[in-house]
Amino acid sequence: MGKPPVISIGMPVYNAARTLRTAVDSILQQDFADWELLIIDDGSSDGTADLARSFADGRIRVFSDGYNRGLAVRLNEAVQQSRGEYFARMDGDDIAYPQRLTLQLAYLQQYPEVDLVGAWALVFDSNFSVRGRRMTPESHADICAAPWAGFPLLHPTYMGRKAWYESFPYDEGLSKAQDQVLLAGSCISSRFANVQEVLLAYREDIPTLSKLWASRGCMLRGMFKVYIRQGRTGLACRVVLAQGLRMLADLVATVLPLRTFQLSRRSGPLGVNDVRRWEELLKNIHAKDTLRA
Repeated sequence: MGKPPVISIGMPVYNAARTLRTAVDSILQQDFADWELLIIDDGSSDGTADLARSFADGRIRVFSDGYNRGLAVRLNEAVQQSRGEYFARMDGDDIAYPQRLTLQLAYLQQYPEVDLVGAWALVFDSNFSVRGRRMTPESHADICAAPWAGFPLLHPTYMGRKAWYESFPYDEGLSKAQDQVLLAGSCISSRFANVQEVLLAYREDIPTLSKLWASRGCMLRGMFKVYIRQGRTGLACRVVLAQGLRMLADLVATVLPLRTFQLSRRSGPLGVNDVRRWEELLKNIHAKDTLRA
């Protein structure tokens, strides 16, 4: 298959035909070109696999077995199939800024003690309306400051060394919150960081209460199990309290209803150049065509 790429990008997808072209276009327009994109179809029924195979670029590899096995299974599969030294995450409904791979690779090369690096993200909804900016701390200490409540490192922005992912596979028994449980299980022996720049446009619509509670429940169970296994019983109990309170807050926000307000508080204000960069990004991809589809 020739010389292995420097970076492998794992993109598990499920019924993403409406958004996939935009996501892939954003990878095709990266200013770092030595990559491969592994699109792992998770049993889609809307033509996602056929669309994935339509991209005429030899760096794109498509895997489809017709089964729906879940995100964690597909991410582990992507790691196993990857050939690069570094492995990056990407969702089929997000948009990467052109400098994403370049800047995250440079960070990992400059700080070899860092195992996993994320980045800031601009948050938008399915109408391409910008909701705000998700800013995450840079240092490992700040990222891990409240391990009972979660780790501010956005899953679609992950990039790390393949060897690290092989040492810390995703828990395939969890349907949601696999990323947070992964960080909980690896934070003691690993080092995390975030590039202090917006490198991804993250699609986020208002979730239903059932989806929120499913995610909270998986996070609670997964992190509780991890901390008990580590012998950190007090931390495990704090997880139960923290996630229980969040589930209560979700319920109150839904009943009142305050869901839009609650979601808006998760994102900070836009920076001076954020809107300009967003508009430039949309000009260079097929976002509007995707919206009309």
